[in-house]
Amino acid sequence: MTSFDTLSALPRAFFALWALLLCLAGIVNVFLPLWKKRYLFSLLALVLFLPAYFMWQVIFDVALFNRLGIVVSSVTETLGGIAWVWWFVVLFALSVAILCLLGYNIRYEKSHVTLGSIKKYLDQLPCGVCCYKDTGRVLFTNMCMNELCATITDGQLLNGNSFHVVVADKILTVGDKMWRFTSWELTVGKDKLHEMIASDVTSEYAKTQALEKDKAELSRLNRELKDYNLNIDEAVRRQEILQAKVNIHDEMNRLMLSTVLADGKDAATMDKIFAMWEQNALLLCMQADDAADKKAIGKIKDLADALKIRLVWRNRLPGVLTEEQRGLFLTAAQEAVANAAKHAGAKEIAIDFAATETSVECRLTNDGDMPSGAVTFTGGLLNLKRLAERQGARVETFADENFTLAIVFPRKD
Repeated sequence: MTSFDTLSALPRAFFALWALLLCLAGIVNVFLPLWKKRYLFSLLALVLFLPAYFMWQVIFDVALFNRLGIVVSSVTETLGGIAWVWWFVVLFALSVAILCLLGYNIRYEKSHVTLGSIKKYLDQLPCGVCCYKDTGRVLFTNMCMNELCATITDGQLLNGNSFHVVVADKILTVGDKMWRFTSWELTVGKDKLHEMIASDVTSEYAKTQALEKDKAELSRLNRELKDYNLNIDEAVRRQEILQAKVNIHDEMNRLMLSTVLADGKDAATMDKIFAMWEQNALLLCMQADDAADKKAIGKIKDLADALKIRLVWRNRLPGVLTEEQRGLFLTAAQEAVANAAKHAGAKEIAIDFAATETSVECRLTNDGDMPSGAVTFTGGLLNLKRLAERQGARVETFADENFTLAIVFPRKD
């Protein structure tokens, strides 16, 4: 049977190319599992690589001997004298083993979680990911975070601490998108690491901005509506006062006619007419002042009755209060009744007034539950405080034995 070293140049070149390709495949088999820290498979690939390389070297030496007559080693002479069929069998067996190992490594990469698959997955994420040590050494980062760093700092992401100082849990505009950077610490084994995530919040940010605008617009409309309701109450109040003045005018006309037609010589008749003048003038003036107040007080009483709260008026509404001040007090009384039922579960509200030379204090005290913390002016109380400030008054709260809402008006005698 023909030995290998007696083959012509073309068959030997075929065997040389075959052995060279096996060497290249063996190198891939050695480094592919080595990168994944699968050292046993790297060792197996090295075992298969060495025979293929050795056979390629023998073929190379045989070619030099046949062409140039260079003396070769005894090992080369011995192996070259083997029949070419055995060379074919050995190369075929090595080819099957190396290709099977290469296929297994490639299939393992696709079906198992490896460093390469993790890196590939991280690069496909729509958010930026970066993990680094306390020293700032970056352990891994994906493409998105690298691009963000290049855009923000005009440099590569080489130090995690330096980049964290720049972004530091902020929302930044990068290009036409909004990115929120968050970071936290985590422990892996004995190592303390830092993880930074960059999330695309463009849509959420736009919706938040629109919501803030809608909220501001709603607050403005709410304030305008409250002012409008107050103006309506004031308009109704003025209409009632006007109607009372009309009644006063009619009553005065009747008294004037009675006075003109009376006999001036009859002293008893004149005394009676003058008494009627005095009495009706006082009553009608009081009616003019109290007409709107009585209606508003009636509304407050209806509200209290509906909420099962008893109103106790310890003294009358001071006459030194102006129309605006009385209106503000009645508004405060409605708010006090509603809050006492809603927040305190009160059953009774005492209303009293105290006047000094410089101010008039209106107090509304309920017997309900005391507030658990400090009283904050929100909602109706906040609007009441704003209305009081317009009149130069102030709203105060006291929580001792009972809860008291007080309005202090400056006197305008």
